[in-house]
Amino acid sequence: MTLQYTLDENDFLTHQLYIASKSERIRKIRKRGRLVLSIAYAVMALLFYFQGKSSLMIIFLILALCWFIINPFFERKKYVRHYKKFIAECYKTRIGRMATLTINNEGFVTKDEGVESKIIATETEEIVEIPSLFLIRLKSGQSLIIPKNKISNVDEVKETLINLASFLKISYNVEDNWKWS
Repeated sequence: MTLQYTLDENDFLTHQLYIASKSERIRKIRKRGRLVLSIAYAVMALLFYFQGKSSLMIIFLILALCWFIINPFFERKKYVRHYKKFIAECYKTRIGRMATLTINNEGFVTKDEGVESKIIATETEEIVEIPSLFLIRLKSGQSLIIPKNKISNVDEVKETLINLASFLKISYNVEDNWKWS
C-alpha cells in the first residue's frame, strides 16, 4: 500500500503531545508541579492559622485550592507552546512537504522531496491509532505519522496496519478517546 500526504504543524503537535501524555517522567513532573505549590499554600495557611490570622489563612487556602484546580489548564497550554516552538525549530523543513509512505510486510519506505528511507518491519514497536493520526512507533523512539484527514482510504489503511501488527506480533492500540489533557 502506498500513501501520499503532507504533514502540517498540527500533525507534529498532536504526535508530540501524545508521546508526552504517555511519558511517565512527564506525568510525574506535571503531578509534582500541581501538588508542590498547592501544598506550599496550604502550609502557609496552617502557619497563619496558628498565628491567629484567620483572614490570611482563608486567602492561602483559597490560593491552594485554586492552584490545584487551575494548574492543569496552564500546564496543558505550557506544553502546547513548548512543542509548537520545538516543531517550528526542528521540523520546519518537513512541514508542508509531500511525503510518500509505502507499507508492506517487509517494512516501510518513506520518501519526501530529496530523502528516501527504508525501515525494516521488525523495527516496529507498536502501532497506535488516535482520533486524528495513525502512529507507527519504532524501536528507535521515532514514529511514522499518518494523518487520517489527509488520506482518502482510512479504513483500508487501518486494515493494513492491523494486519501488519498481527503479522509482526506487536500491539495495535486504538485510543479513540485520547486527547491532550
